[in-house]
Amino acid sequence: MPGDTIAFRVDHAERTELVARAAREKLNLSDYIRIRLGLRALGSEEDAAIIAGDSQDALRLQVADHEVRLRALEAR
Repeated sequence: MPGDTIAFRVDHAERTELVARAAREKLNLSDYIRIRLGLRALGSEEDAAIIAGDSQDALRLQVADHEVRLRALEAR
């Protein structure tokens, strides 16, 4: 999906922390940052496979799980 890019600088320690948090939430770094900014995640290849696989229940469960994880992160 083409679009505009927003770049910002972080030091190595901040990036390491962001990567660790994204991995803990089983998201790629881009989606983790997008969610933290209140934007919609773009998804990964695995998400596309779920959608293409005609399994809407699995997708709903995955979205609900991510929402629970996001609320827990925001509560910290």
